[in-house]
Amino acid sequence: MAYVEHVADNVFGSGLRDRLARLLETPFDRRYRERADAVASLRSKTDADLAAMGLKRSDILSHVFSGRSARH
Repeated sequence: MAYVEHVADNVFGSGLRDRLARLLETPFDRRYRERADAVASLRSKTDADLAAMGLKRSDILSHVFSGRSARH
């Protein structure tokens, strides 16, 4: 499978593949991607940044999955 993906990247380019994936994306896929992006964004912040937002590092997942998370 990894070989096929590698060949597809060489033939089609990752930009085309990403555009096709977004075109065929379901609402579930979109919600998953948005939550994963929000978690990654919050995890990349320093503890001081999180504290300024009223969060602790251990609260990130519950914050994102409770629906209180806006784009950070």
